Formats: sequence, structure tokens, C-alpha cells
Amino acid sequence: MDKLDLKDRKILYELDLDSTQTDNQISKKVGLSRDSVRYRINKLVENGYINYFMTILNSMKLGFNWYRTFFKFQNLTIKKEEEIIDWLKKRASWITKVEGIWDLNTGIFVKNVYEYRDVINEFLLKYSNYIERYGVAIVTREWIYPRDFLLDKKQRISKPILMGFDSKEECKIENIDKIDYEILKVLLRSARMKTVDIAEKTKTTEMVVRYRIKKMIDKGIILGFKPFFNTNKLGYVYFKLHINLRNLNLEKKQEIISYFSRHPNIIHMTELVGGADLEMEFQVKNNDEFYDYVKEIRLKFGEIIKDYEFMQYTNEYKFTYLPEMKF
Repeated sequence: MDKLDLKDRKILYELDLDSTQTDNQISKKVGLSRDSVRYRINKLVENGYINYFMTILNSMKLGFNWYRTFFKFQNLTIKKEEEIIDWLKKRASWITKVEGIWDLNTGIFVKNVYEYRDVINEFLLKYSNYIERYGVAIVTREWIYPRDFLLDKKQRISKPILMGFDSKEECKIENIDKIDYEILKVLLRSARMKTVDIAEKTKTTEMVVRYRIKKMIDKGIILGFKPFFNTNKLGYVYFKLHINLRNLNLEKKQEIISYFSRHPNIIHMTELVGGADLEMEFQVKNNDEFYDYVKEIRLKFGEIIKDYEFMQYTNEYKFTYLPEMKF
């Protein structure tokens, strides 16, 4: 981050709020000309601060459940680890190497528990000699937060994106067709692509693309558009904190969720069935900053925290919100 000035950070922040903002819209917010904003965005991509611009989807709206599986390995060579990761890349939507209580975190979208059973059984039959243990949890809600720390904010004021459903009444599954799916495949890693170029890639018209994207936003399938940052390049360390709760009632649960929602360094918070009660992902300047945040959380919520554990993300191999679908 030392190589980026305040204008760069403001641009990154605006892109993180909504990557589909035009150069002109961003220029008015950061106090630069449109051409200067365009130049700086291009340099941020060229210099590796931004890997690509991603589209965030509510895959649960499409009828999928998100199973998270954590693995601890044993007797593992580097070559065998690479083989395992390559196998998972063909089946999982999210694969991340970590240091700490687990070695690898994965996520897979499936229609039902039987699909998940088949995948995990196939994996264990092939690699059980290298698995010391594994843990499974089902994501029910995930909050995705803007990176307020880019502007050194002490408390978050921006609203999060919510993946999943807030209540039973909202659990309405939406259908998409092959054209929608092809548009989503393009948008996944190219959220700032012009609609005319999306139309060319999907062999349809610009009018159709605009209509389909708006419709999927209105239905809550498309939730937002963000940069996929190179966290290390930005100068931040990526931690994941798991918390199990006790002595809990609705008021106390809402209090701790509200606290995490306001924290400027938390970029994801996840509620699950199985595993930890809450998971938070922090991006911080160094290890000590993270440890201070953990201490602060324990002091504030010690009476309802049963236990906690954490790990550090070191390499993200795959990440997508779009499950494989056949038409």
C-alpha cells in the first residue's frame, strides 16, 4: 500500500463498492479527471493490485447449497498436494491453502446432500491415506463487506452484500436459462466489460444482455460487482477467525453480528450449520493488528464466546460463486 497514494486508494474503495461504476462516476467522487481515473485503474490492474473484476452471485437463489470442507493432511509430499488441488479444482468452487488448524479450505455448490456425499466419498476413496481429518459445515448466510480499511476508517458505514436468505420467507428459488448462464460465465471475471462485448461473446444482442443482467439483479441472483484484489500486493495479511458461542439469546447474537458488521477490517462473515457458529475473514496490515482485534473481541464478548480458532490464508487457487449448470 505504500506505493499507492490516497487517490489510488479512493479509486480502489469505489471499485470495491461497485466495480460497474463508470470512470466518469468515480472521477467525480475522487476528485480526478475521467482520463486520469481510467489510467490509474489500468495501472492498478497491470501492476497486479487487481487480478480481475468479479460478479458476486447468490447461488442459493439458484437452488444450490454451499458445503464448506476443511482438510488437515498427513504424509503429504508437495507433488501429492498439487495432485489433490488439481482434483479439487474440477469439482470445488473455492480452494484456499491456509496455515493453522487446517491445511486447505474448500467450498462446493451442490443441489442436495447426496450430491455432496458422492463428491466427498470419491475424494476420500482416492486420497484418504493423506487426510488426517476433515470438517464439514453448510453455509446459511454470508455477509460480504466493503473494504473500509482502504481509507483507514475506524468504523464501517457502508452496507454489506448478503448471500443466502435472511428469513424463511425469502427462500424463493429463481430459474435461469442458458443465455442467462452464458452471460454470468462472462461476467464472473469481467464485471466491467461493456455490454456490447458481452453480447458478442454470448452471441446475442446488447439489448438482450442489458435486460437479462437487470432482471437477474432485480431477482437477487446478481448481488454486486467487486475487484478480486491481490491481498499480498496491497500489503495486507489475510486471516480467518472461527468463533463458537455460548449463553446465547437473540439479543446477544444480534449484538455480536452488528459489532462484526461495523468492523472495518472484516471483509466476510459467515453463519453456518455445523463447524463454527460464526466465521470472520480479516485483512490487516500485520499479525499484531489481528491479534489485537482478537483480544478486543474476547474482552467485549467473553461471556458468550465458548472458544475460537484462527488460520492464515496463504494461497487462493480458485474462487467462483457460479456453480456448474447444464441446460
